[in-house]
Amino acid sequence: MKPMPKVFAAIVVAFAVWCAPVRSAFAQTADSLVGSWSLVSLTVAKSGNEVELLGPHPQGQLIFGNDGRYVLLVLSSDLPKFTSGERQQGTAEENAKIARGSVAHFGTYTVDPAARIIVFHIQKSSFPNWDADVQRRPFTLDGDRLTYITPGAFGYGSSKVVWQRIK
Repeated sequence: MKPMPKVFAAIVVAFAVWCAPVRSAFAQTADSLVGSWSLVSLTVAKSGNEVELLGPHPQGQLIFGNDGRYVLLVLSSDLPKFTSGERQQGTAEENAKIARGSVAHFGTYTVDPAARIIVFHIQKSSFPNWDADVQRRPFTLDGDRLTYITPGAFGYGSSKVVWQRIK
């Protein structure tokens, strides 16, 4: 009767291995993205180097709702304050720095799990050329780290955007 505990132990180990999540096989669906994400980095490849598009330590949030809606906001960490103290009275230089240092858009999203692509149906954007645009972004999801590529972004070619799930 000694073999029984070994058989039982083998079954338990096999079951545990079978049930354990595999990081690379993490579900790549819209449900996998639902929640709030904090920006880790936004880089573009320039002359063979990754360059921080919005300078060092940009900040941002991306929220995917379970209703298929999203909102994204990314800001440079060194946006200038308006000297006048009035948002509507920024100088040309202040306004230019803010325009270069911020990206925001919202709308609806879908996920093509087979192709691992997020499809943003942009309703409105701080870059008006994106209003009513549909953008496909290849992505990977590794645990709580989301990375996607924005093809041809910002006139520099593609950018890599990395997010961390907020818990």
